[in-house]
Amino acid sequence: MEKSPVQQTIDNWIDGWNEHNIDKIMENYSDTAELYDPKIREIYPDTFTLIGKENIKKYFEIILKVFPQLKIKPLGLWIKGHDAILEYYIYTSEDAKIDVISKFYLNKEYKIQGHFVYYGLSYKEGKEETENK
Repeated sequence: MEKSPVQQTIDNWIDGWNEHNIDKIMENYSDTAELYDPKIREIYPDTFTLIGKENIKKYFEIILKVFPQLKIKPLGLWIKGHDAILEYYIYTSEDAKIDVISKFYLNKEYKIQGHFVYYGLSYKEGKEETENK
């Protein structure tokens, strides 16, 4: 079965991250794309929103530099029209992962126009959870 254009865009986005290929990641975004990510504040304290492909690219370049072992493991993809929700793990090292959900809004050319990122828990695999006292 052939993949939908939306799934092709998301798969290409994942591959770009896993290959640490910034150009491959960015080819999936429109020039006027908007990224909403609470982690942006760690680099740009006054905002959690980046507008424009070039601003998003600069942010992603920092992420790839800070996390040279970064890998994405997709867990599920839901598509409705030009919108997609991707659940995935981001591995920042061999044993540290972050649970993430991204909501993508693609334009009529199947480029990412809006990207909202939501984070769950991050933890080290194999480590015991801290007990509540």
